[in-house]
Parts: sequence; structure tokens; C-alpha cells
Amino acid sequence: MKHSSRPTQLALLLPAVVAAVALTACGREDDGRTAGQRLDDGISKMEQKSEEAKQDTRQAMDNMGNKMDRTADRVGAAVDDAQITTSIKTALAGDPKLSALDVKVETEKGHVTLDGTAPDLAARDRAGSMALAAKGVQSVNNRIKVNG
Repeated sequence: MKHSSRPTQLALLLPAVVAAVALTACGREDDGRTAGQRLDDGISKMEQKSEEAKQDTRQAMDNMGNKMDRTADRVGAAVDDAQITTSIKTALAGDPKLSALDVKVETEKGHVTLDGTAPDLAARDRAGSMALAAKGVQSVNNRIKVNG
């Protein structure tokens, strides 16, 4: 019995050894590195790729933040211009000589342009002064014409 069991054990062991050797050789570069060194290299490459992805994400977020800032600036400027225009029109409406007049007020980035007519030079100058006194005004182009 001992004699017949030995070939059976050898027959079972031989395919297992061949399979193990084949699996070990499969996909392995024979570069003289140990398994630990190959593992360390793989981890290092993974860390490098992770850092690159992190930097790409930061850059994308910075770009998005810059776009949002520029959009907010444009929206803020439009709101500020509308507030300036409203403030000037309110001031003009409170002046007895200017309230009845059709004075057009345009504001762009804090620069105001006044168009229309005034009954006299004093009213025209007062409209320009009112516009210049409004909060946020950078400059006033007074193109109001004097009647008469």
C-alpha cells in the first residue's frame, strides 16, 4: 500500500508545483527586485498619481473660484450702477427746477452721464453736483443743455 500511495501523492503534488511556478512567472518582470521592492515602487507610483490628481483638483477649483469672483464682480458692479442711477434720479426729483425735467441718467462702472435739458445754467450745474455727490460715483459727464 505504501508503494501505491506514493505515486498518487506525487501525481497530485506535481501539478500544484507546476501551477505555482507558472503563476509566479506570469506577468512578472525579472528585474532582480524583491516582491517588497516592487510593492514599494507600486505604492510610490500610486502616491505620485494621487498627488497629481490632488493638484489638478486644486487648479480646477481655483479656476472655478476665479470665474465666480469675476461673475460676482460684474453682478456687483451692475447692482452698484443701478443704485447710483436710482440715487441720482431721486436727488433730481427732489429739486423743484429739475424734477419736472426729463434728465436721463446712465451709469457704467461708477461713471455717470447726464443728458437732457435744464431751464438755466444754475440748474444744469446743480444736477451735475448732485450726481457727483452720489455714493460710488467716479465721474460725471454733464451733457445737459440749457434751454434758451
